[in-house]
Amino acid sequence: MEISDRLALIGAVRSLGGSLLWSFTGFALYQYYKLPLTFISLFYVIQAIVSSIAFIVGGYFTDFLGRVQTMVISSVVSSVSILVAYVINKPLIVVIMVLAQSFFNNIYGVANTALVGDYARGFTSLVKYFSRLRVGINAGWAIGPAIGGFLYEVYGFRILLLLGSVIPLLALPLLVSLPEVNVVNEHGLTFHVNRPFALFLIPSFLTFLVMGQLGFPLLTYYNVHDELTTFQVGILYMENGLLVVFLQDFIGRHLKRPSLISIGMIIYGISYLMVAIIPNFIWAIIDMFFITLAEMIVSPISQSLANMLADERTRGRYMGLYSLVTGLGRTMASSISSLLMPYAIRQPLVLWGFVFATAASSSSIYTLMMRDQVLITKRA
Repeated sequence: MEISDRLALIGAVRSLGGSLLWSFTGFALYQYYKLPLTFISLFYVIQAIVSSIAFIVGGYFTDFLGRVQTMVISSVVSSVSILVAYVINKPLIVVIMVLAQSFFNNIYGVANTALVGDYARGFTSLVKYFSRLRVGINAGWAIGPAIGGFLYEVYGFRILLLLGSVIPLLALPLLVSLPEVNVVNEHGLTFHVNRPFALFLIPSFLTFLVMGQLGFPLLTYYNVHDELTTFQVGILYMENGLLVVFLQDFIGRHLKRPSLISIGMIIYGISYLMVAIIPNFIWAIIDMFFITLAEMIVSPISQSLANMLADERTRGRYMGLYSLVTGLGRTMASSISSLLMPYAIRQPLVLWGFVFATAASSSSIYTLMMRDQVLITKRA
C-alpha cells in the first residue's frame, strides 16, 4: 500500500472516532451536562492554553523521538484519557479528560503534519499528499457526525466517549508500519523561524478562526436559531465529509498556485455570511457545499505552504508553531462565537458578519504577501 494511502486510511479511522466525540463535545457540555455558555467559553479558552503547550511540546517530541514514535505514543494516551472520562462520567472529570485527550491529540497532529513534509517535496507534491490525507480524514467525518448525532439523541453523550476512545486504537497496526524518515535534526531547546514563515502565521490565524466555525458555533446556531435537530446538523457534517472524499483529490490536482488560497478565503467569507439568512435545512445543505469548497481549497494549500517555508532540520518545531497558531484560531473561534451567540440568536449578522470580515482580512493579507513574493521565496 502506498504511504499516502496508509496515511489516508489511518486518518479515516482516527477521524471516525474523533468526529463522533468532538462534533458534539461543546454542545454536550451545554445540553447534556447542563453547563452554562460562559463555562463553555472558559472551557475553550483553557483548551487553547492546553493546546498551545501541546503544540510546542509536540514539536520537540517530533524532532527528538521521531515522527512515527510520537504519533504512536500520543495516540494510545489520547484514547486512554477518553476511556477514563467514559468510566467516571462526571462533568468535571469529563472536562479534564477531554482536555487531556486534546493535548495528546494535538501532539499527534504536529508529528503527522511533519511526517507528510518528510515524505513529499515541492508545492504540487505536498498539496497532493495533504489532499489524499484529507480524503481519508473526511471519510471518517462523512459518517461520524451523522452516527454521533443519532447515538447522542438516543443514548446520550457517554456512548460517544466510549467510541471516541476505542475506534482510534484500531489504526495502531497501520501506524506502527509507517517508515521513519532519517532527517538530520537540529538539537537544542530554542529555535528561530525564518521571516516568510513568521509572516505567514498572521493570515493563518485568521484563516483558522474562520475554519473553526464548522463545529460548536454552527451546530449551536442552527440548533437554537433555526431549530435544526442534532441529527440534521450531523447530516450537514456528513455532507461536508462526503464532498471532501469525492472531490478533494480532483480539486487538489488543480491547486497549482499558492495564490488560490486568497480566493478560497473569499468563498469562505461569503458562505458563512449566508448562514445569517438561511431559512431552512435545504438551504443549509446548499450553503454547506460552498463552505466545503472553500475548505478544500484553503486547507491543503495552507499546510503545504507551512511545510515549504519550514526548515527541514527543525520541521517538527516549525509544524508545532504552525499548529499552535492555527489551533488557537480554531479554539478562539468557538470561544468568541459562544460569547457572540446570545446576540446572534437575535441578530445573526453580529456573528456571521464578524466571520465574513475575518475571512476578507485573511484573503487580503495573503494577496499582499503573494504580490510581494513573501510566501514564494524563503528568506532567513
